[in-house]
Amino acid sequence: MRMSHNEFLPHSEPRRTLLRMMGVTGAGLIAAQLAPLRALAASSESVGSIISIFATAEALAVTLTGAAIDGAGKYDAGKGLSPMIVTWVKAIQAQEQAHYQYLTEAGAKPLTLTFTVPQNLANITTDSKALFNFLVSAETIFVGAYVAAGGEFANLGRPALAQVACQLAGVESEHRTLANYARGAVPPNNLGFEKAPFHTVGEAAAEIKSLGLLGTPNPAATLHYADFASHVDRTGVTGLTP
Repeated sequence: MRMSHNEFLPHSEPRRTLLRMMGVTGAGLIAAQLAPLRALAASSESVGSIISIFATAEALAVTLTGAAIDGAGKYDAGKGLSPMIVTWVKAIQAQEQAHYQYLTEAGAKPLTLTFTVPQNLANITTDSKALFNFLVSAETIFVGAYVAAGGEFANLGRPALAQVACQLAGVESEHRTLANYARGAVPPNNLGFEKAPFHTVGEAAAEIKSLGLLGTPNPAATLHYADFASHVDRTGVTGLTP
């Protein structure tokens, strides 16, 4: 199912559409959850930075999964990604786009919407094993970042925001499990307790930056979020708001 460009760009969906889709009660719940996040972002530079880092990471995820979907037929010397894998990746992209929309509607400002694929990662666009290995590494960072955010929000006395961070971490961990399965890991669900490698979201941001996707000289490819956000496919995906 193709969606229009405007439907998926931040701030493009009118409030009345949300009311029609979800009913007054559902829209009220969204407003109640967004309000404290907006207030914190306005009053605390640290919280504003946290959600902006996440918005950047989610835009990156939408962009990279979009590139994989568009180039699905080129993987593994033309063998291509299987239809099942493409369906999974489309669902992952839809979920990351939902995260991005939630964060930007709450006041997050992504640091960039243009991403580069460094030469050392060029094979993620043509080799499925390289793609899945990268996804596992990237999702591990994302999960750790949301775990750190949960602790930071709890320390700020905002348990509702800590809960949303847990909801986001749960979905990111599903993405990692799927990538683990796709690359043949046995078992793909290999953790009894999620790891907490970061004390702060800033530490996770440094790890994300180290991947080389936020700007590198002589990149193998340059990708723009807007080129992929316009045709995210949400077929079969529910729970697009906390």
